[in-house]
Formats: sequence, C-alpha cells, structure tokens
Amino acid sequence: MSEQKLKTMDFDDFQEVVDSFIERSSHGYGEMPASAFFELLFEKMSERVTETIEVEGEIVGNQLVLRMQVDVETAVQVRKNEILVGDRRIVVRLKDDAVFPTVN
Repeated sequence: MSEQKLKTMDFDDFQEVVDSFIERSSHGYGEMPASAFFELLFEKMSERVTETIEVEGEIVGNQLVLRMQVDVETAVQVRKNEILVGDRRIVVRLKDDAVFPTVN
C-alpha cells in the first residue's frame, strides 16, 4: 500500500488495514486474531472490577452531557463530557454527524 494512500485514509479504514495485517501475520504462528485478544483482555480486566458506576448521557444542543446520580458515593467524578477516575481524565467527544450502533 502506498504511503499517500495511508495518509488520506480515515481512522476506521486504517484500523481495518492494521487488524487485517495482524490477523494474517498471526495465523502462521497459531496465535489468535487481535480482535479476539482484545475481547479476552477486556473480559479479564472486567473480572477485577470492584465498583460499577452508572452514568447517564444526553445530547444537549450539540454537546454530550454526562450525569451521575447525586446520592452515589464514589471517587469518580462526572462533569459535562468528562469523567475523572483517580489520576485519569476521560473526555468523551462526539463525532460530527455520526450515528453509532449500540454495542453490547
């Protein structure tokens, strides 16, 4: 694939090319596909979860607004489109004019 084609490719197409490369190169070694690896990694990390916090989100104007229940006692803080967890800040941004399917 040419360098110019990679520069003009959007992120989703680039990710698909990378995933395909990883899958093709891993089959020769009997390794699992990258997507299966990350799914398993997520499942294993989920087993270590000690607290689940539900956050509500809605679109107000063209901005994402996240809210937590007021009576929840937790170290996690939510404001507008930001989530603070310990020393980490998660900022959720919406893609322009995009509709995303629900993933379960």
